Amino acid sequence: MAQGKLRQGFTLLELVIVFVILGILSTIAITSLAGRVGDYQLTQATEIIGRADALARRQASHQRQPVNTSVARLANLLRVSMSPKSSIRSFKLPKGVSIGETKFRQQTVATSNFDIRYNRYGISPSYAIKLIRGSQSRWIIVLGASGQIIQTNQSEEVNEILAL
Repeated sequence: MAQGKLRQGFTLLELVIVFVILGILSTIAITSLAGRVGDYQLTQATEIIGRADALARRQASHQRQPVNTSVARLANLLRVSMSPKSSIRSFKLPKGVSIGETKFRQQTVATSNFDIRYNRYGISPSYAIKLIRGSQSRWIIVLGASGQIIQTNQSEEVNEILAL
């Protein structure tokens, strides 16, 4: 009686095909995840800017004194000086997020450090900060009278809103 050979295992070609498919699927998943992480970090940075702005407004109106928020672009840091005699509160942007351009009205701030001054009623000039994370970017516009935050990706829209 002749017995047939039983085939066990996979051929090299089958294994290569499986690994190629797994590689393609993992590349798609990592690309999608990186975009979501970037969006999340830009959203976190927006919230941090909003908290720093709100604190400066509250302090100025509560103390009835002008308050400054110093922005250090290279360090990605915002510092709110609480009063002349008290401490400074720092707000650090998430790792990987940097501050790009900054605009007041239709004027771009060219320096790496600048101050936002809040009057004794908690009102500041309207300003816009461009947040950058890798290839992603987002403009954050803070309206000076109300502190309302508007997000956009369009530079033209930033200029239009700041011109109001």
